[in-house]
Amino acid sequence: MTSPDRGGKDKGRKEINMENEDIRIENAIVHILDSTIGMPVLSDTLLDHGSDFGDFLRGHILRTASSDDLKNCSFLQEESEVFALLQNWDSQRFTAVSQEIGKALYTIMNQNIDIPPADLLVVEYAVEQHPFLALLKMNYKTSYTHMTSSDPWGNNNDIIKQKALLPGDKQKLQEAALINL
Repeated sequence: MTSPDRGGKDKGRKEINMENEDIRIENAIVHILDSTIGMPVLSDTLLDHGSDFGDFLRGHILRTASSDDLKNCSFLQEESEVFALLQNWDSQRFTAVSQEIGKALYTIMNQNIDIPPADLLVVEYAVEQHPFLALLKMNYKTSYTHMTSSDPWGNNNDIIKQKALLPGDKQKLQEAALINL
């Protein structure tokens, strides 16, 4: 993966080739950015990124980093809220910074009705002791699932449409950013 530094200078780029097991998850948090709710639902607590969920995160990071659609970009330093938030990165501020990024993205989403609602996973991770931040926008998909209810006459199994399902662990995300810290 080629990653530009936050200032966009080519001399700051470093070629990093990674495998799933090379990605070390440090912190992860999820924020709900559903414009139909009327406000973002920002989490105050970190996610437990144990083995299964950690594999889910690493898989999405790896797929994003190795995608043919990967584009190297840099921030417009004077204009970017995210650049300002990441300027003096400190892991101790991870939750607060992730919330500010979630608010900024939610504002953009509300100004552009074509942007689909999603959960935003913000993940601090390292590859070869090199720190990164992943912004993984998990656009909702609609699918069917079962629902069971009970009443005095017995169990009732039904099929319902669920509209807020996240992409599967093997699906490619349409919107994501990997930021070299």
